[in-house]
Amino acid sequence: MCKNKTAMKRKEFINALSGGLAATCVSCLVAACSKEESGGGNITPNPGLGVNSITINLDSELKAINDFVAKNSVIVIRKASGNTPASFLAVSSVCPHAGATVEFKSAQSTFSCAAHGSTFAADGALTQGPATKGLTKLTVEVTGATLSVKV
Repeated sequence: MCKNKTAMKRKEFINALSGGLAATCVSCLVAACSKEESGGGNITPNPGLGVNSITINLDSELKAINDFVAKNSVIVIRKASGNTPASFLAVSSVCPHAGATVEFKSAQSTFSCAAHGSTFAADGALTQGPATKGLTKLTVEVTGATLSVKV
């Protein structure tokens, strides 16, 4: 048997434990719902993204205007005919408000974030918050029938 003069009673232990858990849960909820802003306005790319974060074969993908590919936190949309960089738009699919994934709605040619309701125009410009800026535009390069997006 343990001879501890400062033994805590069961009720005191449970009260102390539940108070600590409640404080932890509240701080996690606040962090998850808080608005995180970066001073530079740039996204932090996913660790797996390199200089050429996405490569697309234009012989098999993005053949028609408004076709799009979404992968590796990047959305690429064909805006015009021809295989020149100006024929495509590439944006980060990371919402600038809280980092949720933005989706492209091809029927409306708009972007939307289901997490908090931000919407963006066909060029990635902000149309409705809570985001305070548009989507980050990325550099498109086309070599022959291969499109690469620089992050």
